[in-house]
Amino acid sequence: MTRREIGRRELDDYNCVLCNLGTEETCFHLFFECPFSRDCWATIPISWNLNLNPLDMILQAKEDFHNIIFREILITACWIIWKTRNKVIFDNGQKCIAQWKRQFKDELGLVCTKARGNFGFRYCSTFVCL
Repeated sequence: MTRREIGRRELDDYNCVLCNLGTEETCFHLFFECPFSRDCWATIPISWNLNLNPLDMILQAKEDFHNIIFREILITACWIIWKTRNKVIFDNGQKCIAQWKRQFKDELGLVCTKARGNFGFRYCSTFVCL
């Protein structure tokens, strides 16, 4: 649930905690527009055309990425961005690209281990070794 959705119930501040730009936290902002998230994506790298609607943006990024594990990378990256955001809000945590990258690699390694039979470990090793 984004801060906007929580805010309807109990918060006065709907702004993104990862960028401190005074921007309302929507799902799209949190995962794609936020400078912290953009820095995270730059480490993978997946390029996002923010001028497209969200579905077309994802389809275009998948086409440009040319890797069979695009979906797993997308979900894992978003999951770690979400966990980072929650640590900042609920545990007084800090945002840190290096920490995000370590958590991403660890989580993607687990995903790849579980999915080894589906598409082979060789597709994951490039990203786990980032």
